[in-house]
Amino acid sequence: MNESARQSVVLVIEDDSESTSQCTPLVEALGATCYRVSTLEDAESVLVQNAPDVVIVDYSLPDGSGIDLISLIRQAPEHRNTPILLLTGEIHPNELERAVMMGIYAFLARPFSPEEFTKLVSAAIAEEAQRVRNDESK
Repeated sequence: MNESARQSVVLVIEDDSESTSQCTPLVEALGATCYRVSTLEDAESVLVQNAPDVVIVDYSLPDGSGIDLISLIRQAPEHRNTPILLLTGEIHPNELERAVMMGIYAFLARPFSPEEFTKLVSAAIAEEAQRVRNDESK
């Protein structure tokens, strides 16, 4: 299979099983492979073993903040440009500003519509695919 036809990989880190079950089918409907985990620790394992094209992380996780994971992702050279979507219920404006400064792709406030989610994830996948093509052509 050539690289341009490779299926996109999306990592979803979300501890709310109801929301996760909403995210996973929406990601898979876009034709992407979805890895779903519920803790920062599990997310770190997936990130080491895989190179997701897009990361979707909840702000509030059982073992820490999604902001902590964003910081970790941005420290790894192979994930420095990976689009990250931050899911938020309620977030303090300072925390949101911190996430933006770390280079998140977008944030999505709950409750969100399937259309809104699909549009953002699809755009992030397309942007990452374009960045990879540009990097390969250099």
